[in-house]
Amino acid sequence: MKNNSFLKIYSAIMIGGTLLLGFLVFKGRSSYNELTTTFENTDRAVKNLEARKIFPNESNLEEKKERVTSYVGAVDKLKAKVLEGQPVLNEDLTEQDFRQLMNQETEAIVAMAAKNKLILPENFSFGLDAYKQGKPFLKGALGRLEWQLNAAKQFIKIAADSGLDSIDEFNRDEFQEENVAAESKEEKGPRGRQQQKRPNRSGSTANPMDGADKVMETYRFTTEITSSYEALTSFLNGLASDGTSFLWVRKIRIENLEQESPRVGQVNLPVPVPGAEANEAGETPMIDAAVLFGNEKMRARIVIDAVRFKGQSAVSEDKKTASL
Repeated sequence: MKNNSFLKIYSAIMIGGTLLLGFLVFKGRSSYNELTTTFENTDRAVKNLEARKIFPNESNLEEKKERVTSYVGAVDKLKAKVLEGQPVLNEDLTEQDFRQLMNQETEAIVAMAAKNKLILPENFSFGLDAYKQGKPFLKGALGRLEWQLNAAKQFIKIAADSGLDSIDEFNRDEFQEENVAAESKEEKGPRGRQQQKRPNRSGSTANPMDGADKVMETYRFTTEITSSYEALTSFLNGLASDGTSFLWVRKIRIENLEQESPRVGQVNLPVPVPGAEANEAGETPMIDAAVLFGNEKMRARIVIDAVRFKGQSAVSEDKKTASL
């Protein structure tokens, strides 16, 4: 009996081992076949690539020229469309004319803001305080100062039309021509400052704004505003859709003025509706609910670039590129 039991166990082990070995052999063979097929396909693709002619050839070069020319043509049309509504840079503006314009526009914008119940910073002057205090003008700066003033004026008008409560802060960045003579041969960036390459996250030194100064100049100002959510939304939409100035929102930070919601007992309800009269039964309409979220005042700090696109010089450079 013991011998029979041993034989049965031994036979079961041998059969199980044989089945397991067969499974492993089958699986290994399948993996080998897949790898062989992949290798053969890759080898075939490499040989096909090696047999092809090297590009570009003449036909390929002509096609590339046609595509580049078509692209430049589309860019030229876009530039022409953008330049249609862009105010012209007044290079002949004198210092006396600009000072007079600065004072007139400051008075006008303060009056307009008061009419629309928009609170401006005390002694608001479009960020041109230094010139009101006697800073001298440099050659080449006057036309750009006027252009920047007009862009800031449009910004204030959009703010007033949107129903903002207040503009609590308004500062502008000075551009290069204000402090360096216009004849300077220094390399300028999009805002008239020397370009500095900074590595990106991948470790490359490529800057996506490199070369932007060939087609545009940007004039930056920073503002802090207070408004309702609806007014803030209307304001941002107004900046994006304005047809007279291209105002590019570079950064925005928004926070509620009230950081904590009302606690139980802080809101006393119900209360009578203001101005409501009692009915025949002596019942007065009551306010029995309060808005806790969605009715807050908000403060936003916004960094904006007023963009001025350059004219014919940038277009001619692109046309030269198309002929390469």
